[in-house]
Amino acid sequence: MDAAPDQAAPKRVRRRIFKLIDPKFQMKYTLIIVAVGVVVSAVLGYFIYYLTAENRDLLGIDAELMPHVEQQDSHYMLMLIGFVVVMALFLFLWGILITHRVAGPIFIISRYLRELGEGRPPQTRPLRRGDELKEFFDTFSATVAAVRQANLEEAQLIEQTAASIREKGGESLADTAKALDDLASRKKAWGQDEA
Repeated sequence: MDAAPDQAAPKRVRRRIFKLIDPKFQMKYTLIIVAVGVVVSAVLGYFIYYLTAENRDLLGIDAELMPHVEQQDSHYMLMLIGFVVVMALFLFLWGILITHRVAGPIFIISRYLRELGEGRPPQTRPLRRGDELKEFFDTFSATVAAVRQANLEEAQLIEQTAASIREKGGESLADTAKALDDLASRKKAWGQDEA
């Protein structure tokens, strides 16, 4: 039996490869987060171990039980080390995620600023859900929109001036009118959104 024609083809699964946006920034601050977590845990672990050993000496445990107590202490120390390793891994992943949410908007804004510097209007898009710096990005996008609008208004004024020059100036000002028309075209292009 043939498949029904109204059945859609299976959707392609799009896989995103996770990569660092700004490796230097992201690794620096992630490693700082991990180092602080590990140092704090190591200091607390040392004090716990020290207090445990001191309490064991104060209790005066029998020599027969001492090997069992030392084995338990070793077991707890291994658990503490395991906890620190798991915590360091968690902090590393969390640090990468958090710095990714900051580095992404900075990367996008830097690209838009490069486009502005090259004289091209950036085609802004909203940030990803969960990204930081949204207020800053919204301010930047509003500024780009205001520049677009100003360019459109200037283009209209330039076109009107060029038309006036053509009407009243005759042949002698034709080159000036053409130059103004070219400038108006560039300004209009700045004010138009790409589809």
